[in-house]
Amino acid sequence: MPQFESPDFQRAFAAVSYVAGRRDAELLEPFSIPHDDARALVRRLGHSQRERRAQELARELARISHALEARSIK
Repeated sequence: MPQFESPDFQRAFAAVSYVAGRRDAELLEPFSIPHDDARALVRRLGHSQRERRAQELARELARISHALEARSIK
């Protein structure tokens, strides 16, 4: 599976795009077939309560951070 089709990559892309100011459908525009995990994250990032959006974003950014740390240790 190409990297851009992996659920992890798509979730990370959506989270970083959110930080960059993109919202809603824009978060998954680059993907011809967005993975269900990425779609679910985008739905959670669109929650009406700001605190819930922040929690979801923080959770995904923590995953990205851990993945980057793991790569640098190898």
